[in-house]
Amino acid sequence: MNKILGTFGIVVGVAIIIAIAVIFPILVIWSVNTLFALTIPYTLETWSAVVLLQMFFKTSISYKKDK
Repeated sequence: MNKILGTFGIVVGVAIIIAIAVIFPILVIWSVNTLFALTIPYTLETWSAVVLLQMFFKTSISYKKDK
């Protein structure tokens, strides 16, 4: 029973990560449209453009504690 729940949890986790990766660019387009009163259409082309921008502007921030 534990193995089934563990596998199910992994499948659900992967599905949630994929859903977030697909929905997040649409939310970026929506927020830009709302903030700046633009009329950017919700198309595959604009979605792809946002994904490319996110990859370009991705940064790695790490916090190191001195002990």
